Amino acid sequence: MNMTDRFFRLDARQGNFALYAIVFLLVGVILSIFIFFPQFLNMQSGIYGISCREIRVKIRAAVEEYNANNTRTIIEPGKRVDLDTLKEKGFLAEIRLCPQKGEYKFDDKGNVYCTFHNAEENEQTAEQK
Repeated sequence: MNMTDRFFRLDARQGNFALYAIVFLLVGVILSIFIFFPQFLNMQSGIYGISCREIRVKIRAAVEEYNANNTRTIIEPGKRVDLDTLKEKGFLAEIRLCPQKGEYKFDDKGNVYCTFHNAEENEQTAEQK
């Protein structure tokens, strides 16, 4: 049997190339999911952390401006930041919340922190020391 007969004979047994290709493709997809999906989640978490930090900076500036223009301070340690009042009085252009459902509160020193990202930032600081 020569080489051309193998391609033209219908009864010739062919290899399972298509099956091997499908299995190889499936294994590749599964491996890429296990490799890239955790990295995607880490990247998304990092972006949310940066976004939350920027929101806190804007809230701190609004609180400072509010306190400079009013006789009564808005800072109440341990309580949530009153974003509605800051927006109503024109110190915040829009109310933006933490992308990961954290709440903005005042600490004992009057600084604004996020209940979700503050714990995350404290863990990172402890690891660096």
